[in-house]
Amino acid sequence: MENKILTPERNGEIDKAVFWPATILTLLMIVVFISEPERSGQVLENVHAFTTGQLGWFFLLCTFAVILFCLFLAGSRYGNLVLGVQGEKPAFSTLTWLGMIFTSGTGGSVLYLGAVEWIYIIQSPPLGLAPGSIDAARWASAYGMFHWGPSAWAWYIASAVPIGYFLHVRKQSALKISEFTRPILGKRVDGAAGHLINFLFMFGLLGGVMTSLALGTPLISNAIVYVMGWESNNAFIDTFVIFLWTFIPLVALIFGLKRGVSVLSDWNVKADVIMLACIAVCGPLAFILNQSVDGLGLMLQNFIYMSLQTDAIREGGFPQSWTIFYFSWWVVYSLPFGLFIAKISQGRTIRELVLGGLVAGSLGCMVFYMVLSNFGIEMQMKGGIDLIAIMAEKGRGAVVYTMLEQLPLGTAFIFAFGLITLISYITGHCAVGYSLAATTQKRLAADESPAHWNIAFWLILAGIVSLSLYFINPQSLKPLQTVSILTAFPLCFVIYIVVHSFIKQINQDFPHGFPASCDNGKIYLDVMTPVIADQEGQVGAQPESSV
Repeated sequence: MENKILTPERNGEIDKAVFWPATILTLLMIVVFISEPERSGQVLENVHAFTTGQLGWFFLLCTFAVILFCLFLAGSRYGNLVLGVQGEKPAFSTLTWLGMIFTSGTGGSVLYLGAVEWIYIIQSPPLGLAPGSIDAARWASAYGMFHWGPSAWAWYIASAVPIGYFLHVRKQSALKISEFTRPILGKRVDGAAGHLINFLFMFGLLGGVMTSLALGTPLISNAIVYVMGWESNNAFIDTFVIFLWTFIPLVALIFGLKRGVSVLSDWNVKADVIMLACIAVCGPLAFILNQSVDGLGLMLQNFIYMSLQTDAIREGGFPQSWTIFYFSWWVVYSLPFGLFIAKISQGRTIRELVLGGLVAGSLGCMVFYMVLSNFGIEMQMKGGIDLIAIMAEKGRGAVVYTMLEQLPLGTAFIFAFGLITLISYITGHCAVGYSLAATTQKRLAADESPAHWNIAFWLILAGIVSLSLYFINPQSLKPLQTVSILTAFPLCFVIYIVVHSFIKQINQDFPHGFPASCDNGKIYLDVMTPVIADQEGQVGAQPESSV
């Protein structure tokens, strides 16, 4: 449905209890990061060491529990429940729906990290392996697919299923995250507890976008340097890049180009797939295919250990630097990603949603690592080009373009890679600005949009705070990782409340157990059945939990 253009008189009022704390905290971070970059960097390094060392087990266990929860949903009678009412057809065909899930994880970060993450892992490999060894390269191939695989998508699906139930079965119109916790929190959703949940969601999303934009900056900067024939990158170019993906969405908003941005996003996804196929065909195709299969086998064989490894005795630091960071990053994006997946899954069963997300979503991300990482590994181990030395000398962004230079029409590949990454971040930044603004709006129904000035405000603020974080230490990943880890911790509890609310609500909707399945094995819940009609007629009548 096309979003309505809002008028300030109708929907422009902000939720001050969420808007001002989030604004003040963000401005405070900007001031501190800019005025004290070295001290801020040291503080973030210390926080990184503490959170990953003391709380790493928490993120690992939570992620593993979320995977088990998703498998339970798929394997139980919950899986037969349709996210919609009888007579409603799925919003998209199965192929289109799977394609949307497949491509929803394709963003600038997976392009960038898929090309360079293996270097970090080879240099500081897990399991006490020798740096630069063949075994280190094999595990680098496997770990990239693992970090972006089912563990990531389990977080998204764990949020998508409850949100989908509230949206499509109970026909809830409000999209604030706090509204999905009402079965547990009751009337407290309208007070401090609800404001806190919305604030934590905002803070987490800001942390995620700060990490994403700061990660992608050197990639675009180096593309500009290469195409223009300049000698080296500098702070001005980095600033210009963040300016681009902050103000292009703003211009699109001002001139009403939302539909154009959507079309651009669809084009970007297709361009991703075409580019990867071209890189694979023009590159060492046999090695890429062979090593992809080898890495996939290594990951599947060791999945449980990789999911729970803390390396507490050896203290090599690999799980803390990578696995725990990634798991926390997925927590940060779990709710917004879950909302998107839930919206496109109307008419699907919970089992279809779980299996489609875990398989299609994981494959969509893993294919980037299969192609880009193994292309780089082949070049390093067999091609005679020392990409590790290039990264040490020129930075992360230069690695990508050194790889692409080796292909036929290398300059064209570099230009396309940089352009696709830039567009990916721009379209993603549009969605972030919309989500942040929607959370700070006082009242917003599913078919309404936030006030334009509010979206613009958060677009600009997110861009500035990303820039300030990036310049703390442009070549270090730890400050970026720390922000995601720090913001993810409280969000784990928010997601738990959302899931708990779903379980409680579904038990209220089926007080005597699930009804019989239809001939096709699906279970429908009519929103007009007496049990729901009674609840819908009593605003705030849900019993409050003692939790």
